Amino acid sequence: MPLYRTVVRPGLTDVDVRQAFAGDVVDVHCGVTGAPPSLVHVLYVEDDARLPDGTDAVVMGTIRSGRSGDQKEHITAGLTDALAERAGIPVEAIAVRLADIPASYAMEEGVILPEPGSPEEEAFKAGVRA
Repeated sequence: MPLYRTVVRPGLTDVDVRQAFAGDVVDVHCGVTGAPPSLVHVLYVEDDARLPDGTDAVVMGTIRSGRSGDQKEHITAGLTDALAERAGIPVEAIAVRLADIPASYAMEEGVILPEPGSPEEEAFKAGVRA
């Protein structure tokens, strides 16, 4: 369910960088949350108009409510560091924002998602393809 939208200035990334960063997003999110990798989604847009001055990239993650502040900090730091390393963008020019939504607002594989940490979540994850 998590959806990470990455907006970068045109010309800062190529397909290889985007592919590698997509893998980093999956690794960071799943490493912090335990989510199955097949549920993590990543989109890219190259667009100057959507970026504030002094910012070369913004990663906007939509995640299920219920993640701890510590988990969110680890995701934010991990994504910032990964994009900086992959694209050669200074950390100061990258913004990562996470938005919480109730699990019931999202669906994967035809099923409304359970709340993080609930008994239903473990059952759901057990049935998700890897």
